[in-house]
Amino acid sequence: MNKETSLNDKEITKIPKGVDNKFIPGEPRPEVEFLVIEKTGRRWPYHGGKKALSASTLTRILREIEYEEIPEYILLKAAERGKNFHDIIQEFVQSGNHPLFVDLEEITKLNNLDKRVHETINFLKKNKSLKLGHFLGSETLHHVFYKEELLATYVDLEFRDYIIELKTSNIKANKSPLALLIFEVQLLIQYLCTGKNVYLLWSTGEGIIFEEFKITPHSLQVLDMLMELVHNGEDYTLEMKKAIIQKILSNYSMPKKLIR
Repeated sequence: MNKETSLNDKEITKIPKGVDNKFIPGEPRPEVEFLVIEKTGRRWPYHGGKKALSASTLTRILREIEYEEIPEYILLKAAERGKNFHDIIQEFVQSGNHPLFVDLEEITKLNNLDKRVHETINFLKKNKSLKLGHFLGSETLHHVFYKEELLATYVDLEFRDYIIELKTSNIKANKSPLALLIFEVQLLIQYLCTGKNVYLLWSTGEGIIFEEFKITPHSLQVLDMLMELVHNGEDYTLEMKKAIIQKILSNYSMPKKLIR
């Protein structure tokens, strides 16, 4: 078994240059306004009439390439299972309540979603260094200016000194550079927007991957390239976009720890 990352005595990593995160948390900058997105019913920040960039927008081309051969109905079912998983885990962290099957020792008869819930909640219970009592909330909205561009994100689980991002993708995604790159961009946006340590808690159904996100010059270069693709996407053909993504992947690696 790999030793899981401990959160005891962690030092909050400094925000890199180019990131304006000096405004008081909870107090938006005067030029930032919040509008409700009709499709989702959620608030989202705007600046200068422009919608803040999200990890979803920035990784759209990556997801289109990664999932181009997967039927849409399968992706929709996966998204629904992911939402159900998030709801259960967030409810547990908030209130301590969880489904009865979480206490079972024999889980072979559980479906895949329930197995992921089982291993995740038991992982959270056993790891006292996570300090669940320092929980601040789930689905909290954060934003930041990065190189004059407004970025924003909702976070799954926010604690006093750190963030946890929940994932339930199949373990096969651990071997996909594109899938891991999508994860990294999501974690980077959360790190920039919150200024807190960010941890990936990935329930694979075969064990927990728990890894602290480490910001690197390369991850910021990737963000810059994706921002360029979003702003000037019409100037690039699909083949040109794929070539840019391939260039990113050629220098990419993101090791993971599988905790069984």
